[in-house]
Amino acid sequence: MTSRFDIIVIGSGAGGGTVAHALACTGARILVVERGDFIPQEAENWDPEAVWKHLRYRINEHWVDERGREFRPYTHYCVGGNTKFWGSVLYRLRREDFEEIAHVDGISPAWPITYDTLEPYY
Repeated sequence: MTSRFDIIVIGSGAGGGTVAHALACTGARILVVERGDFIPQEAENWDPEAVWKHLRYRINEHWVDERGREFRPYTHYCVGGNTKFWGSVLYRLRREDFEEIAHVDGISPAWPITYDTLEPYY
């Protein structure tokens, strides 16, 4: 294995995995760096209660929002990132999804674009 790479991709989720796949045919030496491991093959993978209610694979970290309040993000560190849990489904966003939203566990900042920017593509 070489220690010299032309391109280093951080993460194997939706962004990193897509970029690595697109670059694979270029002949470049590509390294994908992932902080997580593979999700183990076990019965709980197929159990919605284990995954969504008991949060079996969710990270056990506490982050701090801009106001200094702790929250626990809903994210996963694994090969494939959060795409392993989204099920390839992304519902149509609402206008308010693009605005700053206060949650119990923290704040989601406003997007740099508006609903109207994407609306023609739905």
